[in-house]
Amino acid sequence: MSEHNTTHWLPPQQQNHQNVERQVGVELEFAGCQPESIVDCITASFGGKVIKHSIFNYQIKDSRVGDFRLELDAELLQKIVATEESAQQSSAIYQAAEQLLKSAAEQLVPWEVVTPPINISQLAELHALFHCLRENGAVGTRKAARYAFGLHLNPDLPDLQVTTLVRYLQAYMCLYDYIYAEENIDLVRKLTPYIDNFNKDYILKVVDPQYQPDLEHFIRDYMAYNPSRNRSLDLLPLIAHIDEKWVDTHPERALIKARPTLHYRLPNCDIDNPNWDLSKPWQRWLKVEQLADQPKRLAQFIDEFRADYQRLTRDLDKKWLTRSTELLQTLG
Repeated sequence: MSEHNTTHWLPPQQQNHQNVERQVGVELEFAGCQPESIVDCITASFGGKVIKHSIFNYQIKDSRVGDFRLELDAELLQKIVATEESAQQSSAIYQAAEQLLKSAAEQLVPWEVVTPPINISQLAELHALFHCLRENGAVGTRKAARYAFGLHLNPDLPDLQVTTLVRYLQAYMCLYDYIYAEENIDLVRKLTPYIDNFNKDYILKVVDPQYQPDLEHFIRDYMAYNPSRNRSLDLLPLIAHIDEKWVDTHPERALIKARPTLHYRLPNCDIDNPNWDLSKPWQRWLKVEQLADQPKRLAQFIDEFRADYQRLTRDLDKKWLTRSTELLQTLG
């Protein structure tokens, strides 16, 4: 898909609840690059001023699309650096220790580029950044057994009405098997808890045609059935945006960043594959958008999905995967 053809990047609903163009934040995890090369790729693609907070943490401010962050995804190491005294940081011993920590961490945890919210019509422009990172040695999920790296998408929504939230969740649940198969999820990522699917009881509750909660009951149900951030479609940032009281006592509160978006965590990062770019996972997500936007078709999906989901052999024969793929061909 050409990065210059933006038509195929657009969802059915292109305005958000504030009646402006919808935006998507992107989080990309990878290894193989030095931070200097990564920030150079970001500034070459989008401009901006580089601010180095530590060797684990950079900010690229005032790019033409907003502020980027680059972090070595090792929270403990960043805390160690952040709490040291300035005098100690300037010492040769501290700097040597810092470099050793960084070298060790890079063998286990990824660098993470966090983009600002980007207009959907501009998403294709990230192609240049992905290409630059690949040219500078970035490697993704499949390069090593220990690399459970992902690509996260944070799309805002057409509106924050509970009926919209339910439709998106229903569409995702119906298409989870299809997307999972298309993504060919890496074995190590399958074994980690970060992209867990919703449990069966919650799925059957949400895809019940009689499930028509008000917003409070929708949130209450979500919090009761999903006590962890570890969901392939994490709604906790959205819930925190709607009303932070719901997450104030959450054990992972410090990691929940309130924002009016979904947090879609399922895709692999295949940055070192020259045939892979953002368009691949985004096109799969757009299937969810298209299905959520067609209530009558969604009702058909739900009816067949519910019947299949309760079969004892569904995980063995994969009939719903075949059927949902067929049904997707008929989406407008």
